[in-house]
Amino acid sequence: MSRITVLHVDDEPDFLDVAAELLEQQSSDFNVITETSGTEALERLAASDVDCIVSDYRMPEQDGIELLEAVRETYPDVPFILFTGQGSETVASDAIAAGATDYLRKGHGTERYELLANRIENAVDQYRTSQRAAELERVRALASSVDQALIRADSIAEIKTRVCEIISESDPYLFTWIGERDPDTDRIEPCASAGVEESYLENITVTADDSPTGQGPAGTAIRKRRIAASQNIQNDPEFETWREEALERGYKSCAAVPLEYDGTLYGLLGVYSSRSFAFCESEQALLSELGDNISHAVHSLKIRDELRAERTFIDQALDSLADIFYVLDPEGHIQRCNEQFATVTGRSEAQLSNRDVINLFPDDEHDTISEAIEETLTTGQTAIEADLLAEDGKRIPYEFTGNRLTDQNGNLRGLVGTGRDVSERNRRERELEDQKEQLEQFAATVSHDLRNPLNVITGRLDLVQQECSSEHLDVIETATDRMERIIEDLLWLTREQREIGSQEPVAIETAAEAAWNIAADPADDAEVYCDCGGATQTLIRADVDQFQHLLENLFRNAIDHAGVDVTVVVGMISSDDVGFYIEDDGPGIPAEEREKVFNPGYSTSEAGTGIGLNITKRVVDAHGWDIRVTESSIGGTRFEITGLEIIE
Repeated sequence: MSRITVLHVDDEPDFLDVAAELLEQQSSDFNVITETSGTEALERLAASDVDCIVSDYRMPEQDGIELLEAVRETYPDVPFILFTGQGSETVASDAIAAGATDYLRKGHGTERYELLANRIENAVDQYRTSQRAAELERVRALASSVDQALIRADSIAEIKTRVCEIISESDPYLFTWIGERDPDTDRIEPCASAGVEESYLENITVTADDSPTGQGPAGTAIRKRRIAASQNIQNDPEFETWREEALERGYKSCAAVPLEYDGTLYGLLGVYSSRSFAFCESEQALLSELGDNISHAVHSLKIRDELRAERTFIDQALDSLADIFYVLDPEGHIQRCNEQFATVTGRSEAQLSNRDVINLFPDDEHDTISEAIEETLTTGQTAIEADLLAEDGKRIPYEFTGNRLTDQNGNLRGLVGTGRDVSERNRRERELEDQKEQLEQFAATVSHDLRNPLNVITGRLDLVQQECSSEHLDVIETATDRMERIIEDLLWLTREQREIGSQEPVAIETAAEAAWNIAADPADDAEVYCDCGGATQTLIRADVDQFQHLLENLFRNAIDHAGVDVTVVVGMISSDDVGFYIEDDGPGIPAEEREKVFNPGYSTSEAGTGIGLNITKRVVDAHGWDIRVTESSIGGTRFEITGLEIIE
């Protein structure tokens, strides 16, 4: 048997000393504490954990029966042995009727104390056995009730409220609360409570710091992440801050349990008991287990709420799309879709759920859709155009994309995709095609109706120049040349494809020499110098015709703006960004004007068409290159073209 604390009450101090010594001689497990009056005995009982009370019958202020009756009001089960020297059958009968565990008359010799020790051990053993059984049943009932509440709770707030209600209704607990630490103030703020409270939490301050308001069980539990208890509020110095408020409400002891799961603190559980020393080792183990269960339940609901909020956010995001969104299983049945899908097809999401998606398309599109689904599941993705069938039978052109959908283990789940209404795009494409045809027709008209009279003018001009000489004729010749170039540029803009064609290896220096021969008049003093790799020319990958046109326009721009005696240099750029440059010794372009030179119609020369540099920019963009204008090393304008693919 574990150690037994015996409270011996007798109005004769000398007898108490002898009796205590004799009892402790009978068993090393006995710890005898003594009091000389009933009042003192009740105070000691409230302050100490007592296993058995041994009391005399005749005492001046309060006899043993009266003490027994007072004890039974608060401690109905603690063993009480009436040990008296002046007893009778009446006293014994009254003692048993009042709830005495045993009745024994005093006697001389150690044999009487052997008998008393035996009676104490038997009574305590029965008491503890009964207490353990009752405690086990109470613990089981409490744990079961809390677990059921955790299972049924639909929110974290409901968990906290029900836990407080269930624990506070379980004897010997009076009051339970759950709080959360405010990271800004370090205060532990209540969020749920139940039981005998009477504004207790409103009248106290509890913190988790090292101040006096953080030294109690709650603050200790938060800081050290373990259960903490005040077994005797009356005498616990660390509970002084809250003692008066607690004792007014009948709180004798309390415990605090951190609600922690996987390193995250979700709050604090505070439990108050009507008994001192209520939180023994087994009781603390129970509360710790309950705390773990509560924390796990709170964590689970928090994750559920976060997932639900994320799902809601995703649903709202998908429903806000102008495009349709869908998820199909491997058989092509709709598992999920957004509101736009339902709106376009004129059906509710419930009507679309698990529906064979092929039925939402016209008959002549079924093969296309089946093949697209199969291709997505096989290759991983696809993109098609097909008409979606609205409920009223209207065909709506859509562009669909699909991607294979697998779970985390790589198992096929189906496919996910989007669909975009391309009605407006198709309409614009038709309009652009019509405009292109009109533009090409216009180009044909320009080529025929302008070039024929221009050829007549040029021919007549040659005849006139053979017969006479005049500066006016030179001006006419320049104007006709400019008209010819304008016609050529317009024809390029209207007839040439904007996208580049097949790309081939091109030597920059060779292409530059060919372009110069076309752009420059041999009779002029203009010169070009190429330094693009020496004997081993640098090769790039480009559309040969368009690259040639690009160079011609840059050379003509230099001649138009710098004069017929311009010097032009073509060279490679020495940097990490592969490219080449064309620069001249002309007047240059002011920095504030350089961003405008590629705009259609921009020109500062009367000889310029205002189209050439715009064409140059289009060719550069079509190849995916970059072009910029800066100041040349020889004082004029420098065009740098970078982003080229060099062929080794």
